[in-house]
Amino acid sequence: MSEFTVTRRIEAPPSPVFAVLADFGNIADWSAGVKRSFLTTDGPVGEGTMRHCDFAPMGGVNERITAFAADERMTVHLFELFKMPASEAVADFGLAPDGDQTVLTLDVSSPANRLGRTARGFTDKQMRKGMSAMADDLARESERVAAERREASSGAA
Repeated sequence: MSEFTVTRRIEAPPSPVFAVLADFGNIADWSAGVKRSFLTTDGPVGEGTMRHCDFAPMGGVNERITAFAADERMTVHLFELFKMPASEAVADFGLAPDGDQTVLTLDVSSPANRLGRTARGFTDKQMRKGMSAMADDLARESERVAAERREASSGAA
């Protein structure tokens, strides 16, 4: 079992950070490690919404939102992983306001499959690296969205 936490201070309040996360089908638009992504369920994004992601250079995953609290938390269950060293994983995105910023706490847990147990150290390192890069990408995109919102509101005044 691999368990770790990634923490980032994001130069944006929780609302734009959550907006980026809640655009669930479009993670490939801002996360460099995701080659293609799309929703596999209809309706508004919330608990139960599912998506598929293909990773660069290979592998993929089907995911389901299991907790959805606007501007506070989104938990994603990665329930089908293809060509990956784990059979499933859980990524819990916690957002805490800190002035005009957000503290992201990303808790990840994943039991290793046979491949993952064989290459345990490498697998853990790669998973940490990938989730850390995704948190960096989330921070950049959230800061971009927050800046656009500030510009739009100052232009409307």
